Amino acid sequence: MKRAFIELVLLQLVFAACNKEPVYQPDPADAPSTTPLVSVLYDPGALGDMTYNDLLYEGVERAAFEAGIRTDQYSPRNKEEGLTYLARLFDQMSNPADTTRHLLIVAGLSYDAFVRANNRRLEANPRAELLYFETKKPLEGKGASIHVSMYGVMYMTGVTSSGQVLIVAANPYDVAESVAGFQAGFGGTLFMEYLSDQPGSGYAIRDEDALHMMYSIDWDPYRSRSIVPLCGGAGAVFRRLAEDDDRFYYVGVDQVIRSMACYYTAVKHTDRAVEHCIRQWLSDEGLPKQQTLGLADGYTELVFCPVLDYLLEQFDILYPEEQREALRQEAIEKEEAYEGR
Repeated sequence: MKRAFIELVLLQLVFAACNKEPVYQPDPADAPSTTPLVSVLYDPGALGDMTYNDLLYEGVERAAFEAGIRTDQYSPRNKEEGLTYLARLFDQMSNPADTTRHLLIVAGLSYDAFVRANNRRLEANPRAELLYFETKKPLEGKGASIHVSMYGVMYMTGVTSSGQVLIVAANPYDVAESVAGFQAGFGGTLFMEYLSDQPGSGYAIRDEDALHMMYSIDWDPYRSRSIVPLCGGAGAVFRRLAEDDDRFYYVGVDQVIRSMACYYTAVKHTDRAVEHCIRQWLSDEGLPKQQTLGLADGYTELVFCPVLDYLLEQFDILYPEEQREALRQEAIEKEEAYEGR
């Protein structure tokens, strides 16, 4: 009963997100003003990407349901609208007269300049907290930040991959860590394409542009060809196109993919990470100033997920459990060295 209720709530909220309106704004009459509130602001058009943002959204709702707190999630249509939401939230939360315990999660880098210029304002209200999701650069002044490292799991993905691979990255900044991890582990022929040269962008592409990119690569026709889409919502376009052409495979990213064209996924448990952060916020200890989670902590993993059972049996033969665990430990060491831990 409980799981069915959660799934019903999530379906209703995802439907609302598709309309690009604030996902949920509770009526003050529905809950006492003293009930803790978690607000989340996403990058423009980010919800519905079937990767990082959707997972974060689901994690927030699950954590809130378990803890009996309120949520208020915003999916702006453009950056200007997002900044309007953000300014209104900062005005509200920096008011010392506001008696609501309030956590604001900024879920992307589009608003970096505003966040870093205004976060000290929240020091006026001891009940207000800010969580910047996700960045390696700590906030000066009030606010916590978190980073979920993909280096280790992408290193494992690179080692496991073979033949020819095209990495399609959103931009050279946001996913540089994932690119570096894959490159460190991969031993085949690698092609690299960026959808933008600006941070916080490159997460959308037209079908015709994706097709042109895929077919303009100088592929060797006698070797396997795979696509690694490190580009958020744009990855769904490449996945769909690869599934329509049996010459292509692709690597799943963030969420487990079930497809004839996808054998494994570099999973990023953003939902678990944000649930972990909300529990920290509600605890007596509160949120740490900066934290990095990753492969060793169980917040990323490489999941083999073929549609056909016999392929899973083949994978178990090619990569026995002992070998997979050895690779995981090697990847943990690589990640910790990369992150300087």
